[in-house]
Amino acid sequence: MIRPSRQKSRHQLHGRVLLICSLLASALLTPPQRALAGFTEKQLAGFEVTELTGTVSEALSKEKVIEIVDPEGHTEIYTVGLDLAPLGLQPGDEVSLSVLDGLLVDLEPSQDQELSFSREDIILPTDMGKLKKGMRVALASGTGRVVKLDRQDGSLSLMGPFGGINNLDVLVTPENDPLEDLKVGEFVDFRLVQPVAVDVRKLPTPVRGPSVFTPPLAADLLRSGTTLKAELLESFEITHLHATVTRLLPDQQVLEIEGPEGHNILVTSAVDLNTLRLRPGSNISLDLLDGLVVDLRPSTSKALSFERQDVEIAGDFGPVPKGTRVAMATGSAEVVRISRTDRTLSLRGPFGKVHNLDVSKRMPGTVFDELALGDFVEFRFIKPVAIRITPLASR
Repeated sequence: MIRPSRQKSRHQLHGRVLLICSLLASALLTPPQRALAGFTEKQLAGFEVTELTGTVSEALSKEKVIEIVDPEGHTEIYTVGLDLAPLGLQPGDEVSLSVLDGLLVDLEPSQDQELSFSREDIILPTDMGKLKKGMRVALASGTGRVVKLDRQDGSLSLMGPFGGINNLDVLVTPENDPLEDLKVGEFVDFRLVQPVAVDVRKLPTPVRGPSVFTPPLAADLLRSGTTLKAELLESFEITHLHATVTRLLPDQQVLEIEGPEGHNILVTSAVDLNTLRLRPGSNISLDLLDGLVVDLRPSTSKALSFERQDVEIAGDFGPVPKGTRVAMATGSAEVVRISRTDRTLSLRGPFGKVHNLDVSKRMPGTVFDELALGDFVEFRFIKPVAIRITPLASR
């Protein structure tokens, strides 16, 4: 994903597409082989599908390329496996997409500390799920730096030479787990299949103004004997990442961080913040228990709401000791991204921010399975909990 630090003109997008097309032209000088370029059918069939909404910043029908701003404000460019012309897309149009996530199929430690990227395109020789015979698929290889890692989910984020963040699923087999010994900050040589949009739908333009509110950092701790049962944490996944502290309240064991993708995340801490001497601007390495949805149901209202209540863990749970402060959020929100295989979703709340959340395995499957983009839901979720925080040397 590429953070939209500045607006790009149509000319700039065409420049990027011309770079892609130059690669295609070189391929056309020697006609594309109907081969997998070293990828097996099993590897290419390992794609997961994510559904998301976004705002079109540019659509090039002839080149089958679309650029969107996703719900989190990232600018993303996708190749598209269908004819865009009938949609007549214009900048500012709202769309929903079904995207085959980027799939990392080869990963190993790099001896090179210089970031690099190259791309080649192949023609699929046969149908592979939603990837159809004859579809052109973009393959990429190079050197990237690991900025985020989730071993349980089998995913990681790589920083490339153009400053973008690539969020990728990793192909793990019983014989080979590329994530086993990997650490955040390391340089790796990679080979991946880039994301492909297999469905694009034009949506009515919503009436949504920018938020001028900032969510509060402080919250009251419920003292009426209310605690959180430790078994609720069984569905948590652990993410390893580097981040920057933006706000903190050490006495309440609460801090806000800016992650590698530019998101601000409120985190409670199982680590005593008073011992770390952190301040806004501090760079840290941390392990997080990701945000977890524990209750979800359709909402009869389209009004967005949010309320936070902090509670304590009732008993020890792995690295989270009894009495750890945990932030619980309730309210109503709009569904803007769904990944059914990973059981994750993204909700847009009243502050305009998007919460990326795992869905508890204890929650009935039908509730999650029947969700659609644009649905409004009532939710209850646990905000991320830091179980390890290590200050990093300033660069």
